[in-house]
Amino acid sequence: MSRAAAGPSRPEAIARELRADILQGRFRPGERLPSERELAARTGGSRGSAREALKRLEQQGLIRIQAGGARVVPLEQASLDVLAHLLEAPGEPDPALVAQCLDVREVLVTGAVRLAVERASEEELARAGELLRVLSSAAEGREAYERARDELMELVFSASRNLVLRMVRNGLRGIFAALLSDGRTPPMPSRAALAAVVGRLRAAFAARDAAAAEEATRELLRVTGERVRKRLEQEGTG
Repeated sequence: MSRAAAGPSRPEAIARELRADILQGRFRPGERLPSERELAARTGGSRGSAREALKRLEQQGLIRIQAGGARVVPLEQASLDVLAHLLEAPGEPDPALVAQCLDVREVLVTGAVRLAVERASEEELARAGELLRVLSSAAEGREAYERARDELMELVFSASRNLVLRMVRNGLRGIFAALLSDGRTPPMPSRAALAAVVGRLRAAFAARDAAAAEEATRELLRVTGERVRKRLEQEGTG
């Protein structure tokens, strides 16, 4: 039987339980976690499994292992890996956390667009224009819209010629995808909302006007982001 079929390993299971306890506030910053011996007794695992689980949480920045035991550290010191677990917590995502994710998405994408407009080849700019035309046309349909949106993002980050930016985007891509769809129909801006802003974006790409492209991209992302916020608000009160 494969590991995937058998479920998480014992260290993974212990780490998952402890991480949930920390993120749900059952262990607060500064508090000491149970010892390896206590964890082993509580979970039916070995001290080695408990030790490995604690190391995983330390790698994620949730705890610090020191003389006297492992203690919880403030959440702002955690690694990006923890964000997905926060969004996957029971119930609807925290609206404040969703808003912060959308803020980061805006900073990341607008920055990539600015660099892409400045550094893209003529062929890349022409392709961007074609994809933006599809985005602005409701007649193309949702499937074409989503394909064009995804290809445009790939093109923009590639044309930014910035490896670090692309790596950061890779780390956040799954989180943003889950946030925008979450198993439901992804929010698609209305034709009226798209037409004007995408037209400005196409013109900015064609003119290599980085500032105008950045501003139009920011407006486009906020249209989508507002739909995400409204959807979550409706689900939270439904």
